[in-house]
Amino acid sequence: MSHVLHELANHYASGLQDYLAEAREAGLERAYELGRQAVESGLGVLDIELMYRQALEGALQRVRTPEESMHAVALASEFWAESLAPFEMTHRGFREANGRLRELNQALENEIAERKHAEAALQRAHDELELRVKLRTAELAQANADLQAEIAERKRYEEELRLRDRAIEASSAGIIITDARQKDNPIIYANPAFAQMTGYARAELIGRNPRILQGPETDPEAIENIRSALREAQPCLITLKNYRKDGSSFWNELFISPVRDSQGDLTHYIGVQTDVTQLRRAEEERHALEIAKQIQLSLLPGSPLKIDGALIAGYCLPATHVGGDYFDYFCGPDAVDIVIADVSGHSVGAALIMAETRSTLKAEALRRLHAQQGWRKSRKGMGTGEILRTVNILLYEDLNRADLFITMFYMQYSHFTRQLSYANAGHNCPLLLPAGETVCRELDADGLIFGVTKEVAFEEKSIVLRPGDLVLLYTDGITEAQNPEGKFFGADRLSQLFATQASSTPQEIINRIVEELQTFCRSNAFADDVSMVVLKVT
Repeated sequence: MSHVLHELANHYASGLQDYLAEAREAGLERAYELGRQAVESGLGVLDIELMYRQALEGALQRVRTPEESMHAVALASEFWAESLAPFEMTHRGFREANGRLRELNQALENEIAERKHAEAALQRAHDELELRVKLRTAELAQANADLQAEIAERKRYEEELRLRDRAIEASSAGIIITDARQKDNPIIYANPAFAQMTGYARAELIGRNPRILQGPETDPEAIENIRSALREAQPCLITLKNYRKDGSSFWNELFISPVRDSQGDLTHYIGVQTDVTQLRRAEEERHALEIAKQIQLSLLPGSPLKIDGALIAGYCLPATHVGGDYFDYFCGPDAVDIVIADVSGHSVGAALIMAETRSTLKAEALRRLHAQQGWRKSRKGMGTGEILRTVNILLYEDLNRADLFITMFYMQYSHFTRQLSYANAGHNCPLLLPAGETVCRELDADGLIFGVTKEVAFEEKSIVLRPGDLVLLYTDGITEAQNPEGKFFGADRLSQLFATQASSTPQEIINRIVEELQTFCRSNAFADDVSMVVLKVT
């Protein structure tokens, strides 16, 4: 976005300079086109306002006389108004803000003209004073008094101009001016943005204290900080909850700045208000996602697993926005259970559902193991498909209420018989690379994702593995990863890469896949979680 803003700012400055030089209709058409490009590029009024200020400042540096300045400001106003036209369909209150800007620009032109007139009058008074000094010494005192009065008036005018300039420069934010010399520090000026932000008409605000924005949930400590700054006539920057006229709340980033006269006496306060509700909400969501990420990572095994006849390693790289990937492996007396899953959604709720899934799955596997030991039965009839069926039943109500779904691939590997039993709940099919072969096969079984319906039958399949066989379980964050050109990493690319890793350990295979994925995407971060588990029979 910064590159687009910089390039568009250069075009804007060039277009304004050309229009100031020639003032053709084509220049206004170019201003409109630049505004349209800004809208299509996702830029806002603040961005194009910044371009306008920078371009106007550059243009005014090239003029030398007040007449040229007035002419340049008038033409620049036309160019600015035309470049804002495309925003009329996308910004509420634009017409009022644009009208206010035209009024302020016109006021600035009038003030420049008045200043020129005052300077001319001052020169005439100075010439007359010199003549009177030569002719009549007695008239010197009166002429000097007139001159001092004009200087005082000029200082008062320049002070008012500085106040107006500050309001113009920050016109996109809510601005108020209060009179510190009056009782209760009343508002004497409020710009349109402040009125729009608070819901009060500007006439309703004049004469009232800004505390009308405070409400039941406004932080008392923040209020005391403001009062302390006012008592000490010090600047104050604080964020607090305020209330609009209709009672709705918003987070207000408030900057209060004292204004002093030429003698150093406090005369006014300027308050600049910015509605930061969206920024605060985004920060709260970011914090929630960070919690979800910590929950997600806490569910994962801390290290690879080495047992007689098998090596197992897993990996999860959380996305920029946390997802719901989960994998696990845990040993029983005669087999190791391996699972990989993906929950829909990117939130704390999704992370909590995955935590519940992990607990439910482990509890069910442990319960069935104890039942088998108590009844002295084999695993037959209590395998992976039956476990997935029970887990889906237990999770169905919670998933339905949360409007979430889970895909899962679950398998049990007996390191005594080398038999691998597995069932699938709508997850990506794992890849099997048999020892001595260079082509991978998919392990698939019928079964719906969790949360669609309460009663689901999950097909259970089994195969006997041999030493050297490799099995890769993964989530769609790998196959659906995209490079800058929009191409997917894809299942075929993953399968071909996995087929070259027959002699590697599970951890080496994981490292190689991650390296290839980062090289392909030309990034170390991904849009979705990247998770995988590798089983190698030894």
